[in-house]
Amino acid sequence: MVERPETDLDWSGLEILSFDDCWDRLRSAPVARIGFVDQGSPVILPVNIVIDGHGIAFRSAAGSKLAAAVMERPVCVQIDQWDAMGHTGWSVLAKGVAEHVLDETATAHLDSLPLLPWTRPDVRVEWIRTLVHEVSGRRITRPWMGE
Repeated sequence: MVERPETDLDWSGLEILSFDDCWDRLRSAPVARIGFVDQGSPVILPVNIVIDGHGIAFRSAAGSKLAAAVMERPVCVQIDQWDAMGHTGWSVLAKGVAEHVLDETATAHLDSLPLLPWTRPDVRVEWIRTLVHEVSGRRITRPWMGE
């Protein structure tokens, strides 16, 4: 069996990712999912993200994501990666409050960040930033199988 370094595990045996590891993974993710409540129902949508300090920013057009930001609603941002054949993977969840960024200095700063939209950039012109209050992550390993 392979010797593994000591790591913190949760109640189900998942490795708990460190704060820094969670942020490193968030910084490397071009796409995430944002979750929020819209008209009383949960909604989860994909977004292209960029990290700004301890905030997560993305562009949006008019719609439910922008409405949630205008009202400064709680949101979550989730990223993950998995290996279906190896039954391994990881997930990071960031929780915070969405805000519609209107300040010209702040939007100029966000415009300078390396956000790579997968859709037409002229459609999503409004910046939304999630001010992250909590970040957590787990990694699925199978230590009982020598991984």
